[in-house]
Amino acid sequence: MMTRAFKGALNLLRICAQAKPGEKVLIVTDSKTDGAIASTIMSAATKLGVEAIAMTMRARALPGDEPPAPVVAAMLSSDVIICPTSRTLFHTNARTAACRRGARFISMAGATMPVLASDAMLADFDAQERVLRRFVRLLTKTRRITVTSPAGTDLELSVFGRRGCGITGMCRRRGDATGVPDIEAYIAPLEDCTNGSLVIDGSTSVTGFVKHPIRIEIEKGMARTISGGSEARRLLRVLREARSRAAFRVAEFGIGLNPLARIRGAIIEDEATLGTAHVALGDNHRFGGENKAPIHIDMVLKHPHIEFDGRTVLNGKRLTV
Repeated sequence: MMTRAFKGALNLLRICAQAKPGEKVLIVTDSKTDGAIASTIMSAATKLGVEAIAMTMRARALPGDEPPAPVVAAMLSSDVIICPTSRTLFHTNARTAACRRGARFISMAGATMPVLASDAMLADFDAQERVLRRFVRLLTKTRRITVTSPAGTDLELSVFGRRGCGITGMCRRRGDATGVPDIEAYIAPLEDCTNGSLVIDGSTSVTGFVKHPIRIEIEKGMARTISGGSEARRLLRVLREARSRAAFRVAEFGIGLNPLARIRGAIIEDEATLGTAHVALGDNHRFGGENKAPIHIDMVLKHPHIEFDGRTVLNGKRLTV
C-alpha cells in the first residue's frame, strides 16, 4: 500500500520538480533532518525511473550558511536539486550558482516526515498559481502595506518601486527555484521604511513553533527590541551570532497561499499556510532588495489583516481579492 509520504514524494518529483528520466537529481539533506525523507524521495525516484543520488552534510549553523565543497560541486552538475535540510540553502551562493547553470532547485527547509505526508504536498499547485500571480501583480503595484493581527501586530511597510515575487511550488524551466509545499507571494520592502510592532505567534525558521509570542519593535526598517519567552531569546541569540547589523533589518514580507498547509513548526509549510503572513529579517539582495546579510530568518504570524494601499486583501483566512 502506498503511504501518504510516498504519495507526497511522487508529487514532489512529478509535479513540483517535473523530473524526467535521464536527468540528474540530487537530494541534499543534513545531520539534523530525518533521513527517512531523503530515502522516501529516492524510492519515489526509482518508481519514476529517475536517477537520483543523496548527500548528507553536517547541519549548517545558520539559515543561509553555505554547503561544503563536495555538495556544491554536485549541485553545479545536477539538473534537479531537492533540499530537505534543517537550515535553508535557498539564500546561498551555491544555490544561485547552480540555478545560473540551469539547475531546478527545490527547498524543503525544516521539512519533517509529517510535512512530506501532509495534504499540503498534494495541493493543486497549478490552480493556486493563478491566485499567486494575481497577488504578485498587486504587490508590484502597491506602495504601502499595513498589517495588524489579534496578537498585537501593527506594522507599516513601504514597497514603492519594488517588484512582487512568487513561489509556486513548481520548477518548470531551467534555473527555476522554489520551495515545497510552499506557495507564497512576497516582496522586499524598502530597507529604511518599515515601522511598528510585529508579534510572531506562529513559528520561525530558527525556533520552530512559537509557544510564547515574540514581540519585535521595528523602527526605520531595523528590529530595535525583541522580547518574549525562550523563543525570543533564541531568535536574538541567532541574530547576534551573525555578527552583522544587517541581520536585524526587515528583509521580506510574504503571504501564504497554500490552502492545504497548516502550521506544524516546519517553516517550509508554515509560511505557505493560507491565513498567515510572514516577515523575514536579514538578507534580501537576491530578490530585489539591497540588504546583504549572512542570514535570512522567516517568522510567521497568524490571522493577519492585510491592506495594500488601504484595500483589504486578506482578513484572517479570507482572501478578498
